[in-house]
Amino acid sequence: MIEAEHLTKYYPPPFRGFFDLGSLRDFLGKPREEIPALIDLSFRVMEGEIFGLLGPNGAGKTTLCKIANGLLEPSSGKLLIDGHDSFREHGKVASKMFTVFTGERDMWGIFQWRLSVHRNLKFIARLWKVPEGEIGERIEYALKLLNLWEKRDEWYQKLSAGMKQKVYIASALVVQPRYLILDEPTVFLDVITKSEIHDAILSLVRDFGTTVILTTHDLQEAEKLSDRVLLFNKRPIMEGKPEEISKKLRVPVDKKVVALVEGKFDCNWEGLVKCTFKNGYTHVVAYLKVEEVDEFVRVLSSKGALQFKVGDLSLEDVFLLVFGRFSRVEKF
Repeated sequence: MIEAEHLTKYYPPPFRGFFDLGSLRDFLGKPREEIPALIDLSFRVMEGEIFGLLGPNGAGKTTLCKIANGLLEPSSGKLLIDGHDSFREHGKVASKMFTVFTGERDMWGIFQWRLSVHRNLKFIARLWKVPEGEIGERIEYALKLLNLWEKRDEWYQKLSAGMKQKVYIASALVVQPRYLILDEPTVFLDVITKSEIHDAILSLVRDFGTTVILTTHDLQEAEKLSDRVLLFNKRPIMEGKPEEISKKLRVPVDKKVVALVEGKFDCNWEGLVKCTFKNGYTHVVAYLKVEEVDEFVRVLSSKGALQFKVGDLSLEDVFLLVFGRFSRVEKF
């Protein structure tokens, strides 16, 4: 079991140099305030569960993963893994854990760029003390599950970013850890690669009983994979089953339109529209229903919009709408 008890982490203010006035004030007088990353975060992850930690960029997701791996000491509170403090007693739980950090970033430096995919996985298997007689079978299983078998003899450095990320996930399949921590494992990946990684994660839980902490800012990913979800932004906001969180976060709009219009654009549009005039241009952000998008784009085009983009709502957009940090209508 993994349990966070009032976990809090503050970072010191950035040091700007000996001749910076802010740094001089820190040295001579009252220091600047520390920067909060996590504030009084508590949760419990049960055995064999996929627990989603859902939050926008800057919510503290990677900070939490680093604390779990003994890379950061919390300012207060603690994170317990099998009853052991993740920072002070990390040596007692390190062999039970495996962590995949954001994108293709190799936090530990364990991947050797001029070794083949197969030899890299064999090296990692031995680091985690996988029984020698099982290594070959586990590697074959992982590579075939992630459609990497044809790449087994290719140098790691020649792989695309998506392929490298799949090799990272394949490492977890080879190790078969008791606890797997995934820090936004599918960020920047295409739909097919993302689906393959999702299947691999579910396989680890189904076939080997792995307990998973999944950090993400993708609401759909959290809904697909997680048994329970904690929504947080430095501090906890709500916890529950994915469908419960989704219902609570439901907003009355479907699309986001971002545009740049030369001159001043009248924001007198019913709905969630924000206009900012700067340097002779109007930056427009609008949250609209699907049926409103075509008409709004037509109006933008008639006003000489230089560029515009229509897309789905991100979790950050939902945060702005649900928690009241976006004005209903802003005019000049």
